[in-house]
Amino acid sequence: MDIYAVSLVKIGDGNNLIGYYMYHGGTNKIGKRSTFNESRATGYPNDYPILSYDFQAPLSEYGEARGHYGLLNMLHMFVQDFGEIIAPMEAVDAKYTIPPEDTASLRYGMRADGTGGFVFVNHYQRLTKLKDIKGAVINTGTVKFPAIDIKGEVSFFMPFNMRLGTQKNNGMPVLEYATAQPLCRQDDTFFFAEIPDIKAEYKFSDGQQFSDDIIEYGGIRIVTVPFKKAKYMRKISGTVYIGNGCNLYEENGQIYSIEDGEFTCVKWNGSKFETFTINQPYEKTNIIIEDILNAPFEPKYKEELSIGGDRKITWKKISADSAYGFAEIEYTGDAAQLYADGKLTADDYYYGKTWRVPCALIYGKECYIAISEMKDDFYREF
Repeated sequence: MDIYAVSLVKIGDGNNLIGYYMYHGGTNKIGKRSTFNESRATGYPNDYPILSYDFQAPLSEYGEARGHYGLLNMLHMFVQDFGEIIAPMEAVDAKYTIPPEDTASLRYGMRADGTGGFVFVNHYQRLTKLKDIKGAVINTGTVKFPAIDIKGEVSFFMPFNMRLGTQKNNGMPVLEYATAQPLCRQDDTFFFAEIPDIKAEYKFSDGQQFSDDIIEYGGIRIVTVPFKKAKYMRKISGTVYIGNGCNLYEENGQIYSIEDGEFTCVKWNGSKFETFTINQPYEKTNIIIEDILNAPFEPKYKEELSIGGDRKITWKKISADSAYGFAEIEYTGDAAQLYADGKLTADDYYYGKTWRVPCALIYGKECYIAISEMKDDFYREF
């Protein structure tokens, strides 16, 4: 939600060129004479890992899809399909700016063109619990939304006076408002995400009002998708797919999942969702991690294990019986390094999460983990 809320607010603030510093994490190389990572010793404001340049990106440095990958895709689909509508719209700030210490007031803004637009609501603040808002009524000046309750950690946007007409039905009434978030379109079908704890309602300029999951009206369809499923919706080669808890992609005309396993997914055939199955067999890799008393060798890059001064180093031996999948390394410390056959292969700065390393880096090699002790000399949020 950190990343999703910031990105959604950016669009609401007028950003038309959506981009990210690290969308796919990477791994630095090691040079012949030195490492290539940023550090205070080379003039940068902070020390960063020697190898890992991951930054908790939507796609990890090893290609895994994190939770915000699907959330951001909801925004990407919208911008792709409705960019020509929102791009010319001006950002309109709320009348009052809500300070961070105010946890009870509605935080919202608009993108509008004088006739229609989108209301953006952000009910999320990092490391802060915002109070639920009951019966909020948003009036854009041209359209008044029905009262809604805004609960939990949520960010969303809703359209008003939005034209859904296509070349086939230019006479389609204007969508006066929807208490749902637009996602994408496939031909004459428009997909919306149901906002958590808010009933999806659609009202048109001719007074017609609907709340069904699939609406057929004026030559178009509106399909409402639960928010949890919308995170796994992908528009691939013009067709809408929804993965069942898996992240879909296309390669050589075939639909695959980033995650291995068996998944029952759906695709939109123009009038309804069709079910199909993805079956990507996987094998279990057995990981053995054992403590060792004596250091197997002097770590080649000890400076990474002693940022801020000397620290005690604990060693573990790790092995994998295949190259498939990931090894999960649970540790508590300041930094950790993985050496394979004496070569630094992966590293990590501890931030409270499990360190995941591809088994392919471990299998068939003699591998050791070096962990430096944690002290109270660095910032952490847990």
